[in-house]
Amino acid sequence: MTIPLRTRFLRSVLGVSMLSGERLLIVEEAFLIALEIQRIVEDANAQQTVFARNFDEVAALADRLNEFDLAIVTPPRPGTSDQVVFDKMVRTGLAVVVCSAVPERIARNEFTQGEFVGKPFTEEELLAACRRALARRQAG
Repeated sequence: MTIPLRTRFLRSVLGVSMLSGERLLIVEEAFLIALEIQRIVEDANAQQTVFARNFDEVAALADRLNEFDLAIVTPPRPGTSDQVVFDKMVRTGLAVVVCSAVPERIARNEFTQGEFVGKPFTEEELLAACRRALARRQAG
């Protein structure tokens, strides 16, 4: 897999791999979007990516959540088991980036535990949100 020119440029300017060694959980029901997220984070040198199509699949991984550094997720539906699973992810110390094409859904959910990136997003927007979420995790 080739690394896009802008990612190589950012690495050369920063002198570091942006997600060097991070282990990521991607929660995305749209397969092609999940693959694009995987490509972006692996180009940024993420160590591992694991997919879940929804929060029910994340619930099945509940005993492994501490193995991940960062989760890139669709917004949980308020008042459902999705929200319970999402809250558990946050309590375990995962850095979280929420991706949504419907920002109003985030506002209704009063999402404050992580970073937000709107769909469609650029590589730079997603990686910047990942860095902010990881920095928030380290500070908290």
